[in-house]
Amino acid sequence: MEKRTVFAKLAAALMVVAVALTSVFYVPAQAAESKVYTVTGQYHQTEARSMLKKVNKFRTGKNAWYYAEDGSKYKCKGLKKYTYDYTLEQIAMERAMEVSVLFDHTRPNGESCFTAYPDNTYYMCGENIAMGYKLSAGDAFKLWQEKNYGYSGQGHRRSMLSEGFSCIGIACFEVDGYTYWVQEFAYPNSGAKKTKANNKTKTKKIECITQ
Repeated sequence: MEKRTVFAKLAAALMVVAVALTSVFYVPAQAAESKVYTVTGQYHQTEARSMLKKVNKFRTGKNAWYYAEDGSKYKCKGLKKYTYDYTLEQIAMERAMEVSVLFDHTRPNGESCFTAYPDNTYYMCGENIAMGYKLSAGDAFKLWQEKNYGYSGQGHRRSMLSEGFSCIGIACFEVDGYTYWVQEFAYPNSGAKKTKANNKTKTKKIECITQ
């Protein structure tokens, strides 16, 4: 989803201010606890890169539409194909490993997913994530299409059909049969040189804040 609307639904917090004629005591905040996970999994970047054709066919075909907030169907016209950004792919690969530990747009260290991006490279950015047992590129793409949902359930679809993004990077990381998929979107393309698709196994320690 776009950086400006990372979450489709936001929980509203009610702040209550109480005034009392009593002394005020300082209570130090409890330190956050964390746990370190050793993650071992395999990247499937050849398959991940194959999704680009599906996304671009979607953007330029007759199914390039989504529901507007008023329930009407907005038809996208003149969308250009996404270019592949190899910097975004590296970010997506990092995030795919992270979401295998914490399936969220918040990183395991408690920071926003957009802290994975390099500074001063992109004007806009967004992220889609998906996971499932033996979830293929086609399966993940179908989930993100969200064609049977209304406006509030089509955030991933709107990212793939965005007029503001111009490039994409995609990653797939498999752990114990479960595949974790990430799409990273941005504008403009970083211009990073093409790299060989990484289909290797990787082990890394990831610290995750638990409180």
